[in-house]
Amino acid sequence: MASNSNITLKGLSKILNLSISTISKSLNDSSEISQITKDRVKEVAKLYNYQPNRVAVNLKSGKTKTIGVVLPSIQNYFFNNVLNGIEQTIENTGYNILISITNESHKKEKQHLNSLANGLVDGFIISVAEETQQLKDVEHYKNALALKKPIIMFDRVAEAIESNTVIGNDKQAVYEATSYLKTKGKKHIALVTTLQNLNVGKERYEGYKKALEEFSDEAQLEIVLKTTSPTVESDFKSFLTSNPEIDAIIALDEESSLGAHKMTKELNKQIPKDIALIGYANTKIAEHMSPKLSTINQHGFKIGEIAALQLLHQLSQNVTNKRTIVSSEIIHRQTS
Repeated sequence: MASNSNITLKGLSKILNLSISTISKSLNDSSEISQITKDRVKEVAKLYNYQPNRVAVNLKSGKTKTIGVVLPSIQNYFFNNVLNGIEQTIENTGYNILISITNESHKKEKQHLNSLANGLVDGFIISVAEETQQLKDVEHYKNALALKKPIIMFDRVAEAIESNTVIGNDKQAVYEATSYLKTKGKKHIALVTTLQNLNVGKERYEGYKKALEEFSDEAQLEIVLKTTSPTVESDFKSFLTSNPEIDAIIALDEESSLGAHKMTKELNKQIPKDIALIGYANTKIAEHMSPKLSTINQHGFKIGEIAALQLLHQLSQNVTNKRTIVSSEIIHRQTS
């Protein structure tokens, strides 16, 4: 009876009384070996649960068949959606995924990238950490590219690096949300964000600003709360109390969206009669809130699919760097 443990080529050689070279060629369907021998080798290999040594195969080919996915966070719904898109696209391609989480740390991102680029992965799919965007230190990206490791950046990008990027139309999405609320008669639309240090947050703010300027006949001043994830609820409560004229809110991230929804209700404001709300949040969460939260859908799964396909394409052939924009859409529920 065959053992449950994997057998090696050397073990198969002893059982079959054939050279390791003959067995290897048989398993790879070499034309140098007769069909009878190949069938016999494959039958015994299957019987003894033979699995090829991936490390040896990779060393011989110079490829790891592994893709490094570097994320700022795994708790964020958007990054989870992107990861699902990557995983389903990579599935059945022969590639594996190695996931690293930076927790918004430049130091961790640098360590992960440098170690993975040194022979552990063939290429990267990355969303840049907050500290990296603030410091503008991108030497670790340059080092990876110098080692011929292609990089696909999504959502948060390092503009100084020439690479494929897959991003959302952040400015346009918030512009459309703000314009929509204006057409519904809202006079004092506030913006709440924890993303003020990131390119995506700045782009979303520009969309808000542009919409207000186009409705300049109403002369609305900007009403903006820049907060942090740990203090978003208490900051928002003070913000809303200090600005009682607010009749609509656009929240630019999940923490801001959930915090604004919760605290608006705690302050006995009726949604959307007193204050309308559009935010960014997981569809399942949004639909289970009361009232159901209107959200801007970034199509994270699609972004992950595109990023993975672009990296696979780059790994198979040299291609020109390009920028792909995935359009977001407003999903109107009860809060708007």
